[in-house]
Amino acid sequence: MKSALYEPLLSRDWYREVTFDQGMHAELVFKFIRILALTVAPITPHFSEHIWKTVLKEEGSIQTALWPDAPVDYQPQPGLNHAAAYMRGTLKSMRDAELALAKRKAKKGGPTEGVYDPQKPKGLNIFVASSFPPWQDQSVAIAQGAYDTTTGTIDDAKVKDELTQLGLLKDKRVMPFIQMLKVRDFRSNHPITIT
Repeated sequence: MKSALYEPLLSRDWYREVTFDQGMHAELVFKFIRILALTVAPITPHFSEHIWKTVLKEEGSIQTALWPDAPVDYQPQPGLNHAAAYMRGTLKSMRDAELALAKRKAKKGGPTEGVYDPQKPKGLNIFVASSFPPWQDQSVAIAQGAYDTTTGTIDDAKVKDELTQLGLLKDKRVMPFIQMLKVRDFRSNHPITIT
């Protein structure tokens, strides 16, 4: 259910959100609906049949349709999932900041000069580093070394000992970074891999 319904719906929501000013591409939306109807048909046969005939105007029954195939040259790229999650978080932070500025502007007696104007065009440059700084590289190596594949957990005591030995524990950025690695990778159910 998670892979067949919830994750595609989250992807659709993200696509709708990032294309709100141009609108979604109709052909892509219909392809999405077709694939979603096919993948949830075993769970929701009546609803899927309705979508198949009424929305998609397909001939025959969805029960006799072929299951969707991945492209022949498809290669999984887990890094793209991490990049997409980063972009979703960045976009959410930007929109939250816009809302906060708009609320401040709307507040009676609030400053009007130099305050965010939602009517003006917006632009943003995002710069992506090709490698981690040394402290992050060391932190990733330590977390990977403390990762137990059988339990899917990181030995926090081992991480703390190694960070202390390298003098990294004094850096206040290290522990939040390690925590971010743990949350990001354990939520996605695969070991820590930084590429």
